[in-house]
Amino acid sequence: MANVSNVELRMGRVSSTLEFAEVRFTLNFSPQEVSQNLLFGLYIPLFEVDDALDSYHWEPNGFFRVGVNWRAFGGLDDFVTWVAQETIRPSGNSTLMLTRRAEFDVGNQEWGNEEYKAMVWVVPEIVEGKAWSNTLRINLG
Repeated sequence: MANVSNVELRMGRVSSTLEFAEVRFTLNFSPQEVSQNLLFGLYIPLFEVDDALDSYHWEPNGFFRVGVNWRAFGGLDDFVTWVAQETIRPSGNSTLMLTRRAEFDVGNQEWGNEEYKAMVWVVPEIVEGKAWSNTLRINLG
């Protein structure tokens, strides 16, 4: 299983109407992931945190079909932007040190400082699949 570590978020202004978020991180792959050169979905969402960090439940359904549900602790955290949504491979490396950056317009903000967090999530191509069948109405009596 790929291990994500050393995650660091930096943010700032590009211009009077444009901001950036930059995320640096390290990925460590298992020997099997490297030898099979497995494909991974890489996701980095950026959230503005209100009150305490919300409780998140990340749901992969394949490496490029994901969803997230979250429960607020106080005000619901605001999704800001995707810093990354892409596929990557180890390509012979057991360790990758990567940086991803996105530029966006934060829009109207509250007065004062805001708190932001980014999540780095890698999902291997070999994951569970799931889907519901049709609904059947039948009398078996």
